[in-house]
Amino acid sequence: MAKLFQRSLLLCVGKYSLYNSLLEILKEISYETKGLDVREKINPSYLQVQTQMFRFPFKIRSVWEKKLLKKINTELLYNYQTYKPDLVFVYNSEFLLPETCAKIKEKSKLIFFMGDSPFFTPTNHYYLTCLTYADLILSPDTFWIGQLNTLGIHQTSFFIPGVDVTSYHPVYDKENLRGIENLDIFYAGASYVTSWGYKKALLMNQFVGFNFKLYGNSAWKRWFRFFPDLELHYKESAYIPTEQLNRMFNKTRLIPVDGNPAILNGFHLRLFEALGAGALPLVEYRKDVEERLFNNSGLMVPLIKDYKKAGELARYYLQNENERSELAKVLREYILSHYSAALNSQRIIELLKKYSGS
Repeated sequence: MAKLFQRSLLLCVGKYSLYNSLLEILKEISYETKGLDVREKINPSYLQVQTQMFRFPFKIRSVWEKKLLKKINTELLYNYQTYKPDLVFVYNSEFLLPETCAKIKEKSKLIFFMGDSPFFTPTNHYYLTCLTYADLILSPDTFWIGQLNTLGIHQTSFFIPGVDVTSYHPVYDKENLRGIENLDIFYAGASYVTSWGYKKALLMNQFVGFNFKLYGNSAWKRWFRFFPDLELHYKESAYIPTEQLNRMFNKTRLIPVDGNPAILNGFHLRLFEALGAGALPLVEYRKDVEERLFNNSGLMVPLIKDYKKAGELARYYLQNENERSELAKVLREYILSHYSAALNSQRIIELLKKYSGS
C-alpha cells in the first residue's frame, strides 16, 4: 500500500500500550512518524492539580486552566511547527485548544481517536469543540458516534486499534516469570470515591473466595465496609509498568474487564491486553462487543450480563481449562489478524478519502 503522508505526529499518553498500537498504524501510512506525550514537557505537579481542578469553583478553575492550557498548547505548537507533519493524530484531546486545532488544520489533516466520552470528560472542557475541527473521528463506541452525528459531526467511524504485541504477549521463558504469583483471577485498576467505585467493587466482590488478587489505588478502601471480604484480596498499588503487568497477566487465567459507565456501547481496551498476554477476559456486557467486535464470526468473549452470575462464569472456565485456553488462543488470533496495523491503516485511508470527497 502506498504511503499517503510524508510525516505524521501522534499526540498520546506514552505509557499506554495504545501509544504503540497507534504509532504502528501511522507507520503504515507515513514515511516518517513521531510520537509526543506532552506530559513529559510539563511539571508533573501541574498535571496532578489539573486532574482535580474540576472540583473547584468555575472562577478559580478558569484562571488555572487558562494558564496551564496556554503553556501546554505553546509546547504542542512548537513541536508541530518544528516537525511540520502532514497528519496529526490525537488520542482524546491531549489538552488541545480549539485555536490550536485551527492552526493545525491550515496545513495538516487532523484525526482524533476517542478513548473517553467527549460528553463526559472533566479534564478538558474543549474536547468536544476540538472534535469539530477533525477531518476524521475514530470511536470504539457506536453510541458516541450517534451522539456526534446528532450534533451534525458526521466524519466519524467505529474503529478498534488492535493489540500492541510488543507490550502484551505470551512469555514463554519461565525464568522471566519467576517471582510472579500464579493466580486464577487478576484485576489491576483504579477505583473511585463516587458511585463508579461502588460499581467496580460490586463486580470484583463476585470473585471473593477464588484464587484472586485485586491491585489498585487507595480509593478501593472506601468500599470495603460494604464488601469486607474483598479487602482480603486487595493490594494497594501505584501504576504498574506495562512490562510488569504483562508478566502478571501471563500468570493468570482470567481477567475481568469492567465497563466504564461513560462507555455505553463500547468496551475497555484491557480486553485486548488480556488476550495479547494469553489470558481469557471476562467482559462486562456491551453492545459493541456482541455485535461489532467479531463481525458475525461466531466467536465471542465470555460476557458478564449479570454481576450475580460473574462468579459462576469464572468457575466454569476455571473448571474447563482446555476450553479456556483454546478460546483465549482463538480469540487472540482473530484480533491480531482482523485488527492489524496494516488493515487499520487501510481503513483510515479509505475513511479520509470518503470524507474528503476524493
